[in-house]
Amino acid sequence: MTLSLIVPVFNSPDLVQALLGHVPDLKAAAAACGDELIEVILSDDGSQPSIAEQLSGGCATAWSIAGVPVTILRNEENLGKGHAVKIAALAAKGEWVLMSDADESAPLVEYAKLAAARAPNVWLVCGSRYVQTAPVSGLPLRRRVLSRVFNLLVRLAGVGKIKDSQCGLKLFWMPCLRSVVESLRITRFAFDVELIANVRKAGGLVAEVPVIWRGGHRSSLRLWRDAPQMLWDLLRFACR
Repeated sequence: MTLSLIVPVFNSPDLVQALLGHVPDLKAAAAACGDELIEVILSDDGSQPSIAEQLSGGCATAWSIAGVPVTILRNEENLGKGHAVKIAALAAKGEWVLMSDADESAPLVEYAKLAAARAPNVWLVCGSRYVQTAPVSGLPLRRRVLSRVFNLLVRLAGVGKIKDSQCGLKLFWMPCLRSVVESLRITRFAFDVELIANVRKAGGLVAEVPVIWRGGHRSSLRLWRDAPQMLWDLLRFACR
């Protein structure tokens, strides 16, 4: 199978550089699963200056690491993580698409665990911080509490049987998932909820597997700014 890695990016060039340094590890992990990593797509959601300029001091939007092409897509303004993921997934050439957050709180090599969960009619494999019994490390208490509360609200909104909708490591089966991704309307952090619900509505299965989650890294999520928007998006989703 062919694999594309997509990463929504907003500033933080040091985190992006660190993640790109682990691309050879992902390439090896994919090969061990019988897959070929064919590209990396950075989806720049309005970084100022652009992530290409922050990474290189220039405007190069394509190069390669360990023989894997790296491409940067760019929104001129910040439109939201959901929108950045959507355009990258639709531009990806791989049969499977691995989405990772730029801070790589879930290491890229955890791909092997997601790949092992692939099965007939499984369109989406979600990494999870909460299906294991070990405590999540590095996540501040208020983030941990709010995450649990949000996932409870997600289940109340009708997206049941998912313990962690917001973990930033997910695997998409694009031959079936393309139309679902095209239909996404939530553009910010709550897009995962709509994605999971729409997969099930379209007849696909969603698998959830435990992944190592290191936490303690920077995130573009800002509670005071983004939590109200996430709750509003969830309310709109529940009432549609």
